[in-house]
Amino acid sequence: MNIVIMQNIIYLIIHILFALGLFISLKLINVKNLNKFQAIAVNYSVAVAFTLADLSLNNSGWEYSTKLFLPSFTVGLLFIVSFIVIIYSTQKVGIGLTTSFNKMSVVIPVTVGVIYLGQNSDILFKIGGIVLALISFFLILYKKPSERVKGTFILPFLVFLLPGINDTSMELTKTYIISDPADREMFLLGVFLTALFFSLILVYADFKRNRQKVVFRYDTILLGAALGLFNFLTSKMLLINVGRMGGSVVFPVHNASVVMLTALIGVFFFKESFSKRQWMGVLLAVVAVFMIASTL
Repeated sequence: MNIVIMQNIIYLIIHILFALGLFISLKLINVKNLNKFQAIAVNYSVAVAFTLADLSLNNSGWEYSTKLFLPSFTVGLLFIVSFIVIIYSTQKVGIGLTTSFNKMSVVIPVTVGVIYLGQNSDILFKIGGIVLALISFFLILYKKPSERVKGTFILPFLVFLLPGINDTSMELTKTYIISDPADREMFLLGVFLTALFFSLILVYADFKRNRQKVVFRYDTILLGAALGLFNFLTSKMLLINVGRMGGSVVFPVHNASVVMLTALIGVFFFKESFSKRQWMGVLLAVVAVFMIASTL
C-alpha cells in the first residue's frame, strides 16, 4: 500500500469521525427536544467563527473573489432549505424514511462524478459498493409510516434531491472554482454566512409564530456550538477529500460509514433496539465501505 493510499484512508477516517460528531450532536439536540432553529443558528455562528479563526491562523488572504459568491450563496441556501424540508418530512413521514432518502441522495453526486468528472476507474466495484450502500441505508433506516399522509412522496423526494444537489455543488465548486486553500476557506465562510443569515430569519419566524420570548437555553448553545464545530470540520474535510479522491469515493464511503456507526451508537449508547434486518444492513454497509475504499 503506497503512501498516497494510506493518506487518503487517514483523511477519510478523520472525515468520518468529524461527521460522526456532527450527527451525534444532532441526535442529542433531538433527544433533548431543543429548539432546532436556535441550535442551527448557533451552529452557523460558531462555524463562521471557526472559519475566520482558520483564515487567521493560516495567514490566508482575506480577499473574497466574486467567483465564489454564487456557489457559496447557493450551497448556504441549500443547507437551510434542506434543513427545513428534513424537519417537515420527519414530522410527516417519520425519521426512518426521511433519513433513508437523505442518505440515498449520494446517487446524485456519484453519478455526476462518474459521468461528468470522469471518475470511472474501477467502476464496477464502485457501482457494486454503492448499490450495497443504498440497500444498507434502507435496511437500517427505513420504518414504515404508521399512516399514509399528504406529502408522503414529495417531501422524501425533496430530502433526496436537495442534499444531492448540495453535495454536487460543493464538488463542482472544488473542481472548477476553488484553486487554493484561501479560496476554500473563503468559500466556506460565504456558505456559513449565508446559512447564518437565513437561520436567523428562521429563529425570528419561529418567535413570531409561537409568540414566545426568544430564550437560548444553555444546552441549546452548547450543543449548537458542538454542531457548529463539527459542521466546520466536516465541510472542510469534504472539500479536501473530494479534491483528493473524487466524490464517487468520498460520498458513498462517508454516508455508509456514518449510517453504520450512528446506528451502532444508537444501539449501545441510546438503547435503541435493532432488528435482524437492521443488523443485515450494518453488515452490508461494512462490505460497501470496503468495496468502494478498495478503489482508492
